[in-house]
Amino acid sequence: MDPWSASTRYRALQHIPRLRQRFGAVEVSLPHDTIRRSPGRIGQLRYFGTHGVRYIRRGLSIRQSISKYDSLLVQRGIYVIGPDAIAQPVDRFPGRVVFDLDDAVFRLSPSLAAKSRPARWLYGPQQALRLLRRADALIVSTERLAEMLPPGTPEPTILPTVPNPEDYLLAPVDPSKHPVIGWAGTVGGLVYLDPLRAVFASLARDGIATLEVVSSHPWDGPGRFHQWRASESTRVFARFSIGVMPLPDTDYTRAKAGFKLLQYMAAGLPVVASPVGGNRELVERSGAGFVAETPEDWESTLRLLAADPALRLELGRRGRSFVEGYADLDNQAQILTELLLP
Repeated sequence: MDPWSASTRYRALQHIPRLRQRFGAVEVSLPHDTIRRSPGRIGQLRYFGTHGVRYIRRGLSIRQSISKYDSLLVQRGIYVIGPDAIAQPVDRFPGRVVFDLDDAVFRLSPSLAAKSRPARWLYGPQQALRLLRRADALIVSTERLAEMLPPGTPEPTILPTVPNPEDYLLAPVDPSKHPVIGWAGTVGGLVYLDPLRAVFASLARDGIATLEVVSSHPWDGPGRFHQWRASESTRVFARFSIGVMPLPDTDYTRAKAGFKLLQYMAAGLPVVASPVGGNRELVERSGAGFVAETPEDWESTLRLLAADPALRLELGRRGRSFVEGYADLDNQAQILTELLLP
């Protein structure tokens, strides 16, 4: 996966130093699969043509290098799109294969299910299903995701996706500054903001708070946009006063682990979230904010937090304290070590 995706950074790359302490030699193989898509027919052809070339190169690289390893940790997939042929070398790998998942990538997502057959062939779950059949051990991020696994797969180990709070810049609470409601995520998650358009427009119109969206692409609703940059990945949350995580209640989103909430909490932010997936549990255990279901719930809760800096400060402190205890990276590295040992 993209080396800048949350999955790769927090479920694999941040564990590498600790794994090297335990194994000595650990190699990282990241695909070069981030491609900017230009508009128009020519842009489309260039986009898929580039992906095709990189898919082939990635497959050849895996085929040539795999024999020198004793164990493999595959995080989410081999390449971001394409059929499952690229995973064929893993089928024949004689060592131990551990497959890590933080999303139900072995199922069609709701948005992909409505796409054409070629789109489902390119972006579908074929790679994940093949890797599930081969895996000696599985790691998933939530209990719900474990329940969704296909029959016949190994009993999974549950490891939540966690940030390292030491890396996060704390958000200041300044009563004199206009509150900023923050959302940060991938372009695919922008649709989760759509049901709250009227809420954010009302808050901005009344001078209560402004929404800021941090992503690779702007949202077309009311709010301002901040371009996501890898260099700011742990500092960007300090721009916010409140962190939000709206989600629709679908089979796919119920497997979400609430990682975005943990990032907000690591930055000392109060949170508001839909009670979907792991969100409710994280909010209740941390005491760092509120859950909201209807647009009316969202608006009243955000108005409450925007008007009360002392409440924001207290909830933010609770969240930060919770994450400091929840994110046990040494324990996670030890569990990974035990799963990877041949």
